[in-house]
Amino acid sequence: MARAQQRSNFTGTVTRVEEGSDGTIAHFRFAAGARTKWHSHERGQIILVEQGVARTQIKGGPVIELNAGDIIYAPPGVVHWHGAAPDKECIQYNVTRGSVMWLDEVSEKDYTAAPKK
Repeated sequence: MARAQQRSNFTGTVTRVEEGSDGTIAHFRFAAGARTKWHSHERGQIILVEQGVARTQIKGGPVIELNAGDIIYAPPGVVHWHGAAPDKECIQYNVTRGSVMWLDEVSEKDYTAAPKK
């Protein structure tokens, strides 16, 4: 019965992916100025900003400012950080797959760089 109900919610061929689908969902409130250390995810990370103003940066790239409703993806193995803007808090949903490799703290110079417009 449950299978028939699931199929009735879709049009076309839809198959649930079971292998390698494990993921972790975290819900964080970052105070103004708070952020992660540099890190990477074995199989990537989705960052969804639920409230406030967030910032993120891929190592070597520009700082990107995100607002409520914005979503960004850090591909597998890509070193990045994310957190709140210097003067505004944010709430984020983070969906992570695989292990996390934690690295150094983000410097004030990197964190306070003018965000890409």
